[in-house]
Amino acid sequence: MSDNNIYVVRAVDLTHDGLGVTKLDDGYTVFVEDLLKGEAARIEIIERKKSYGFGKVIERLNRSPYRQAPKCKHFSDCGGCELMHMDYDVQAAFKKYRIELMVKKLDQKGITVEEIIAMVNPYHYRNKVEIKFAQGPKGIKAGFFKAKSHHVVDLQECHIMQKKSFEVLNLLRNLANQYQIPAYDAIKNTGVLKSAVIRESSKNKEISLLININTDLIPHENDFVKSLTESVPEIKGIGISKTLDESGFSDEEIRLVYGREYIVDEILGKKFEIGFRSFFQVNTLQAERLYKKAIEFAKFNGNERVIDAYCGIGSIALSIADKVNKVFGVEIVKSAVTDAKRNARINGIKNALFELGHVDEVLLKWKGFNFDAIIVDPPRKGCSKELLNTIIDMKIPKIIYISCNPATLQRDLEYLLEKNYKINRIAPVDMFPQTSHVETIVLLSLKNA
Repeated sequence: MSDNNIYVVRAVDLTHDGLGVTKLDDGYTVFVEDLLKGEAARIEIIERKKSYGFGKVIERLNRSPYRQAPKCKHFSDCGGCELMHMDYDVQAAFKKYRIELMVKKLDQKGITVEEIIAMVNPYHYRNKVEIKFAQGPKGIKAGFFKAKSHHVVDLQECHIMQKKSFEVLNLLRNLANQYQIPAYDAIKNTGVLKSAVIRESSKNKEISLLININTDLIPHENDFVKSLTESVPEIKGIGISKTLDESGFSDEEIRLVYGREYIVDEILGKKFEIGFRSFFQVNTLQAERLYKKAIEFAKFNGNERVIDAYCGIGSIALSIADKVNKVFGVEIVKSAVTDAKRNARINGIKNALFELGHVDEVLLKWKGFNFDAIIVDPPRKGCSKELLNTIIDMKIPKIIYISCNPATLQRDLEYLLEKNYKINRIAPVDMFPQTSHVETIVLLSLKNA
């Protein structure tokens, strides 16, 4: 049935990011937002490409028993939580199913995907958020970008941020309006406030705040900072950066205007000082469970020499240090290596060494040495071919691969399977409830090692 791009369809599956997969009578595939598997709806096709299109629900004709009312009123606008309309147990099962599909594509018949490590309370878990600012008709807007856009959703609530962090977001918006500090306008290159990174330690409830701006100073800066710290005594440090690069990879100067440059958190009994731009897993509780699983997979006997590639501030390396002979961390971000070395000192760990450099190049330098295991936790783009080839040439007997992207994980595993490695164990971890992201941990070993 069709009328000006209106069709009745049924969702037969879900895409990796939670869109309903539907087919028209002629076999044309349409991906539909907010349509769960098994649900039928009258939809309008809003975008057509050659082999697939995108649609939106006009009228839902039946409800999946697994549908729930999203907790957040911003669900349909905000790009933060694609799966909040899905019962949490079903979210977890869906993520495990995605990894099972990947294993099937790899043709690994003897491998069973282990139970997903899910959360008991899948809300208010993020220890770090990056807030964007924009000028609205009634003043400053503060929140996340709307899905697939650069339009800021002015957040009135958020169920994945920690509650105190959300208080800080509200306060930033109110003070910006009170002191008439305008948001940055990228098109006109005017205004002040670009974004803010709010971090909150799970263990100590300390908060740090990095404010990225377009000017040298914030108008009424002293009063602004004083109001922030008096209202939220948990704030232990505020940094301000006039920056073009708002990412964690930026090396542009941060002006410390209050307190200290870090907050302290704990993982598996180890203390970590986390700087304004440090990489640290955003879900502390699940990071502990992920690292425990990595240790369980690795079965260290205390004599191993282990590489931690993409080591960040040393959270994995220092978590395993007392279980191995030596651990060598590699990281390209200079400030992270400084943090890692400091965190080793804080914890009295002497068998963890950290090297600054591109992981591909550092491993090439180490090619002549024997290592028993390597842990790789790369960014979403996965490992480079050069890195994989170096690992293969070094004949490292054990690889623990931690991935946040099943697509690049599948690509890298395919390559390693061709090169005399085999998968021993694989387990998904739900680091990001309410979103479509899933973390996966894989143990590979060299055949005939």
